[in-house]
Order: sequence, then C-alpha cells, then structure tokens
Amino acid sequence: MQGNSTTITSWALLIWVTLQKRGYDSYAIFKEAGVDHTKLGDGNARYRLDEMTNLWTVAVRETGDPCFGAEVGKHWTPTTFHALGFAFLASHTLKDALTRLARYTRIVNNSISARLETHGANLHLMMATSEDDSRIHPVARDSGMTAVISMCRFLCGEDFSPVEIQVTRDKSLCHEELIKFVGCPIEYNCDQNQTLFDRITAEKRLPTGNTELAKVNEDLAIKYLNSLDGASIMLKVKAKLIEMMPQGQVSEEAVATELNLSLRTLQRKLREEKTSYSKIYKSIRQEMAGEYIQDSQMSMTEIAYLLGFSEQANFTRAFRRWYGTSPTAARENLNNSTMLQ
Repeated sequence: MQGNSTTITSWALLIWVTLQKRGYDSYAIFKEAGVDHTKLGDGNARYRLDEMTNLWTVAVRETGDPCFGAEVGKHWTPTTFHALGFAFLASHTLKDALTRLARYTRIVNNSISARLETHGANLHLMMATSEDDSRIHPVARDSGMTAVISMCRFLCGEDFSPVEIQVTRDKSLCHEELIKFVGCPIEYNCDQNQTLFDRITAEKRLPTGNTELAKVNEDLAIKYLNSLDGASIMLKVKAKLIEMMPQGQVSEEAVATELNLSLRTLQRKLREEKTSYSKIYKSIRQEMAGEYIQDSQMSMTEIAYLLGFSEQANFTRAFRRWYGTSPTAARENLNNSTMLQ
C-alpha cells in the first residue's frame, strides 16, 4: 500500500471550510497545492497522499498557524467520513462506535489500519499506517486526533475526554492547544499510536442507538470500501457473509464462488491478510449478535435467522459461549445499563 494511499475528499473539504471561516482564499490555496477543488462535491472521489500533504503545507504556510490542523479536526461532521459517520452515531455504546471506526477507518485513508482491544479498565483504539511517516504532514496528525475526540463528543457530550493519548511522533508544535481540547495527557515518542478510553464509560448504553440505521450505513460503508482499488479481501468476505447469512450456514466455497474466486485463491488471499474464513465468520457472527441484542425491537428468533442459525436454541448456545450469558439475560442486563463485556 505504501505510496498508493488516498484520502476521502470530504476530509479536504474540512480544510476548505476552515480556511474560508478564517477569511482565506480557499480556491487559491487549493490551486497552489495542485488539488482539484471540483472533486469536493463528489462523495466517491479521493485525493492522493502527495496532494493532501501539499495542501496541508500551503494552508499552514498561508495561515502561519501550527494549530491549523487541530482546528480542522474540530469541524468534523457526520458526513465527513461517508457512511461511517452515521454508523458511528447510530451505535448503542461508544464501544460499538469505536469498533465501527476501527472496522471502517480505511474509508478515510486506505493506508490506515486500526483495532480496538480491551486491557483491564480501558479500551485501546490503536491505529497504524502503511505509509512512510515522513510523508505525512504533522498537522494532519493533529487533525486526526481532534476529529476522533469530536466524534466521541457527538455521542457522549461535550465534557467527554479519553484517559490518555499515545503517539509515535515527536511533540506537536500545537501541544498545549491539543491538551486543552482533548482534556487528557498526550504522550509522545511511544511504541504505537493509541487512544485509551475508560471502559465503563465506553460500555454505557446511549439513548441515541439505532440498530437498523447502523446496519444500513455499515452496508454502505462496506460497499464503498469494496469499490476502492485494492480493497481488502477480508472486507469483501465480510460483506458477502452479511448478505448470505440469513440463508443459513454459509460455506467458504459458496463465498469464494460469489467473489468469483477459486477456494484456493480465496484462502491464499486471506492468509496474506493474516486471517482466515473461519476467523472472519466467527467474529462477525459474534459482533453482530452483540449489536442485535441491544435492539429491543428485534426478537430472538429474528436475530437467530439474521445470523444464519437454523434454530433459536443453537443461537442461544453460541451466544452463551461468546458472552458467558444467555441472550435473554444479556438484554435484561442492557435494560439495567450493564453492557456486554
């Protein structure tokens, strides 16, 4: 992927808007940076890394503000990240939202990989890029940091702050401003880029959750990612599984056929991405079960059907294995604000 990364144009639109709000000529700055501003209205268009780096360079030079990137991230809106933004906001908990962010973050930049892990009292959102760090403008990193916090505050309120942020780069020239905005310590020159969230806060049920809206936008996010050049075979398999699960048990051979691949080719491609069909199948079933159970309008029979179980009893046994409790008990616990762990 190195050298071929692209960024969604709506991210550049935030730069355009921020420049305009400050009274700068956005058109002139985009032109000098060699960035085609007419793409800003195209939800499927993308900019190359070198174009985005040029844009950040010219914008920072013209504004003379090392905190310009941090301000851009604060202007995040749900439409900035395509369907991911709406799926994020429709999540039942911050943990669900962060899971979706990790799952579909390549919508924003296709060189980014992310994962969410639980460690003790905290959730760790870890992000990495396959690009050479030297090619990424420092203020772009600041904007990413403030955008993630802005997303979380859309869900959890303006007073929300993570526990800590760790980054691999040197101290930002905008450090004090960043600290003031994120409301937590920022550690530099760390081994990896990660944001730590309080687990209790992240698992607290939100009144704005909407399973149906989240699923619709997740489907759109998957389709968008599949349309990108070099789309992950893992995402293609996930998309097919979501589509085919209601038909019952879905075989690896059937998915390979749907993707116009031989079984051997599919297995090889998944190995290259350090995963397997079995891992994807099991994880997506478990993830979707945890999300569906939070929708009180969905019956246990309906959930079992959507996950490809032939009988509700089979779903109940699987759910108990995944979460250590029955789906009925889990839903009752959710009503008492105790989330799945």
